Amino acid sequence: MFSIAGVIITITVCSLFSAQTVNGQYESECRLPNGQTGQCMPVRSCKPTFDILNRALLEKRMMTPSEIVQLQSFYCGTFSNVVHVCCSPSDLQLNPDAMEILTKQKCGIITTDKVSYGVEAALFAFPWMALLLYNDTRNPRICGGALISEQYVLTAAHCIRDDLYQVRLGEHRISTEKDCIRNGTLCAPPVENVGIEAIIKHHNYAKLSHDIALLRLDRKIAPQMHIKPICLPIYDDLRTRSHEYYVISGWGRTHNAPMSDVLMAALVPLVERSECQTILSRYKLRRMLSNGHICAGNQNLIDVCKGDSGGPLGFKDNYGGRIRFVMYGVVSFGVDLCGLGDAPNVYTNVSNVMQWISDNITN
Repeated sequence: MFSIAGVIITITVCSLFSAQTVNGQYESECRLPNGQTGQCMPVRSCKPTFDILNRALLEKRMMTPSEIVQLQSFYCGTFSNVVHVCCSPSDLQLNPDAMEILTKQKCGIITTDKVSYGVEAALFAFPWMALLLYNDTRNPRICGGALISEQYVLTAAHCIRDDLYQVRLGEHRISTEKDCIRNGTLCAPPVENVGIEAIIKHHNYAKLSHDIALLRLDRKIAPQMHIKPICLPIYDDLRTRSHEYYVISGWGRTHNAPMSDVLMAALVPLVERSECQTILSRYKLRRMLSNGHICAGNQNLIDVCKGDSGGPLGFKDNYGGRIRFVMYGVVSFGVDLCGLGDAPNVYTNVSNVMQWISDNITN
């Protein structure tokens, strides 16, 4: 059974925009009616425009002239025969199935506040950390990621290689079988090497934009003391929030060592995008930054290096009324100075791809 009103409204929406031309594309930056920057998203994914359509549908009527004008003011393009509108990050309407998965889990549990400049991470402090494993024995460890649910890891798209075959969870010190504290009286359970069932790269991935990918694991992972998911910015207020400092973690090489054997963590300052753009240009890295990027670092020889790619940038935040650790960025690219220069690193902005993440997570 179908709704005649729904068919009429669908035809009306399509005809409203058929003659309009715009320069946007899916998930590109666009200008909101209030002059602020938004994202070009499917009309169903944006709460204000979806509410206009849904209200007319529920009342079984045509849209009013004022509603039509409102919709037209948000229009940013039609892609794959789907009308797209300019949407504020705080107005995104995430996939309800994914929201159920993400809201039901216990994520981002904080066990320590003691993160300073480039120190060994406390055992159990970052239980969401993932280490990507490759078959190439000459370069066995180059990327990280973060467990975001019982079956998904979020990483950078540039970390995806043909020889990627497993994800290691629960790792701390790579060279030891057991990771212990308190003179060996408290030890973490063994690591888990998990197969990869599917790899989902962002469809708009280019070398320096939309650098993000999901790894669907071949089995669900039960939470343990050393393996737990990180929180994502699923709530409206989180997607528009920024912090003065963020926390990074990984096994990447430091300025005086090839690779770190133990998980490291550091506090890095946010760098405004305009300032970041200027600094990167001095190093001949002229990629235009957008709302899809976050810049952070460089301070006191602390920065991310090769091996940290795909790892999380995050901070503790109010997550639905609870203080939890929230992932705001994925290590993407930068000038390879490893903390020796003034260049910050660039992270994929997770808030900007939450719609894509929610559309690609399933039970």
